[in-house]
Amino acid sequence: MPNQSLPAFAQKFADVWRTPTLDSLTRLLAEDVQLIQPLSAPINGKTQVRRAFRRILFRFTGIRGEVRQGFDHGTTQLVDWTMIVPVGGKEYEIPVIDLFTLNEDGLVQKRIAYFDPTPLQGPILRSPRIWARTLISNFFK
Repeated sequence: MPNQSLPAFAQKFADVWRTPTLDSLTRLLAEDVQLIQPLSAPINGKTQVRRAFRRILFRFTGIRGEVRQGFDHGTTQLVDWTMIVPVGGKEYEIPVIDLFTLNEDGLVQKRIAYFDPTPLQGPILRSPRIWARTLISNFFK
């Protein structure tokens, strides 16, 4: 259900993360997009982004997000949201601030994610299912 108080881009982002799929996650991205996030090298280009999201969706079945608020300043967008990550039978809520730069077509040219991934590290290390899915996903193209 759309949140009438969110700016247009934040609403699109909320719609995508409510039930993310590989296609929906990449629909808002420019071909030469760059994604920057903690504990990872920058991901450059839509092909590499699709590969990264395919792995994430496989590792963390049921991952989703809830947007709290958004800020629209033309080609600069901020989205304050919670990433909900299922690990070991529990769901972990990770607060995230994403800073987006949009191109002239309104697609994401660059995203910088600000969040603390450390609350997930212990649960991931203790989850044999995540380990197995991580190993399998290393073979994804």
